[in-house]
Amino acid sequence: MNDVELVVQERGGFILRSDLLRLGWTDQSISAHVASGLIVRIRVGTYALPQRLALLTREQRHLLKARSVLAKFPSGSLALSHQSAAIAHGLSTWGVDLDTVHVVRLDPGSGRAESGVHHHRRVDGLEIVETSHGLPAVAAGHAAFQVACGDDVRRALVVMDSVLHHGLSERAALQEATGRFRGWRGSRLARLVVRRADPGAQTAAESLFRQMCFEAGLPTPVTQFPIAEDGEVFAWTDVAWPEERHVGEVDGRRKYYRDLRPGEDASDAVVREKHREDRIRRRDFGVSRATFHEVTPRLARTTGMRVAHELEQSRR
Repeated sequence: MNDVELVVQERGGFILRSDLLRLGWTDQSISAHVASGLIVRIRVGTYALPQRLALLTREQRHLLKARSVLAKFPSGSLALSHQSAAIAHGLSTWGVDLDTVHVVRLDPGSGRAESGVHHHRRVDGLEIVETSHGLPAVAAGHAAFQVACGDDVRRALVVMDSVLHHGLSERAALQEATGRFRGWRGSRLARLVVRRADPGAQTAAESLFRQMCFEAGLPTPVTQFPIAEDGEVFAWTDVAWPEERHVGEVDGRRKYYRDLRPGEDASDAVVREKHREDRIRRRDFGVSRATFHEVTPRLARTTGMRVAHELEQSRR
């Protein structure tokens, strides 16, 4: 392992321009190495190794940039906020801008946006905690509320469902925040979504499925509904309409990989899921399936109409 790799490992995945200069590099050699692809510029004065970067998800890359931002400021002067804090807490997000790192000033500094970083002025009542990644951030409930403020109900519902699902905030605390920060731009939507949030939604796709049902005028489904056979539960469905004996499932590659058993690949999980669905149908339940893509805005209306038709079939 060379000196650059050692610094990258010590810093958690990145290296700063100041580190490279200390190792004997020059600005010219840094530019040359970026041009050749030996290092990758992830933000101003911050670099990563391409082989490491290629293994990261978009959320992990955002968290890497967030770490590098904090590293450039004195300890205790900044904390992550908004979607940066939400991701640091492990919350699901959808439709958020991952190009910009959001921080709240803990010093007298003013709010500003520059070089891919949005500095927010601290307001009274924001609780600062340390995340499981060891990063300073606003509390998970506050981060969820910040993300939810705006004009996109899907984005708001995904993060609010997630913070309740992970047990990182209680609904009462979120409702209290909606009152305390009532004057924030977009807080009206956040207040609405707090009432509709459901801790049973385990993924962003499940939250989007629920929003699709709402927009299609369907009855509100229950989440994580158990299906039993001979007195033993063999399936927990994503959503269900028990009175209509109908369930809904949202599929995605992450779900299949999450359910893999030792020695299996994704095709094994797909086959097992098919057997599970057959058992559910034998219990006289109708099943509606949708992919993640089908519950996003472009296809949600069409998918909602299909699910409404399938639900009506189960009623009969």
